Amino acid sequence: MRILVISDLPQFVTGGAEKQAANLIEAWLEAGNEVTCFGRRMGAEPVHIGRHLVPARRIRTLQRAGRLLRGASYFFSLSLLLVRHRGQFDLVYTRFLGEAAVTACLLKSLRLVNAALVATPANTGGRRGGDAGFLASVPCRNALVRLLDAHCDAINLIAPAMAAELRKIGFSGRNFSHIPNGVAVRADAPPHSQRRHMFLAVGRVARQKGYDVLIEALALIKNRLRPGMVRIAGDGAERPQLQARAAQLKVADAIEWLGELDHASVLRELEDAKVLLLPSRYEGMSNAGLEAMERGLAMLMTRCGGLDTYVQPDMGWVIEPGDAESLAAAIEASLSSSAQSLQSMGSCNRACVLQRFALATVATRYLELFSRLVAARSAGTP
Repeated sequence: MRILVISDLPQFVTGGAEKQAANLIEAWLEAGNEVTCFGRRMGAEPVHIGRHLVPARRIRTLQRAGRLLRGASYFFSLSLLLVRHRGQFDLVYTRFLGEAAVTACLLKSLRLVNAALVATPANTGGRRGGDAGFLASVPCRNALVRLLDAHCDAINLIAPAMAAELRKIGFSGRNFSHIPNGVAVRADAPPHSQRRHMFLAVGRVARQKGYDVLIEALALIKNRLRPGMVRIAGDGAERPQLQARAAQLKVADAIEWLGELDHASVLRELEDAKVLLLPSRYEGMSNAGLEAMERGLAMLMTRCGGLDTYVQPDMGWVIEPGDAESLAAAIEASLSSSAQSLQSMGSCNRACVLQRFALATVATRYLELFSRLVAARSAGTP
């Protein structure tokens, strides 16, 4: 099968959705499929993914223009690429239910592109930042929703909460599929008795990730803190402000800011920690969370309608986003848990990954969906 992926890829961007796209592309290539990638941050040179070289094309945009001109330039550039190369792919896969999916749907409605189309929203959160929130914020929202609903052969929902959010803004749900994000499964991780650190948070330092709420929560349990108890792997523009707030609340010593780490270093940190902190305001299906579960960590996370829906009480703690008091209470509960209890939670999380989120299984489910859609389109059936 010839698959076109519209998404930027690492090394050009470090977001979780893009990392997931790269992981899937590698698995699809290993299964013998052809993959090409279009992205706005990439050049025209092929991109290395694992042992493969993936052909790439750049979607040219006016980056310094306003939102309207930037969007128009993206639309025309991607449209030109799709029409020019339309005979070279059987299926289009877009990460995010945004500009790329809208462009492909419009070209399909005009019969300029005839490939099957699968769009995967990346975030839940409604108006707080999810894909549904983006669509609700743009002009001609109702027309765009009708266009996407009519011409996406499948809208794949990686997080359960996405279904209600999309239906709320007008999607019918007739073309929803439910394949989660996947994670590579490795050999068993070290037991908790060999791990040196209690808490690890992984993710860019941005408001979405809720590190400001984490700092407020730590200030509520100062008597339980010790130096370097919380390690944060990631960086971003908000870090100086958060560090200043931590110093103001006298909890700065409890936090060790590790900065941006490569993937191998993140995996080493995961193998050295006991509990993953994921205090996000919104998420889709967190890659960091999946990798933590695969590495056998207990989970302490917010209720965002994604990975948290799989976390039962014997796997960790789930709290409401933005609630510092509940976060503080959950941190205290984890500190009061025995080593055996945390180890058991980690084992349950790893078992959940093996059953539901193994990358090889997820990639195969996508290919099965793609094959059905391509066959249906070839046969002229809906």
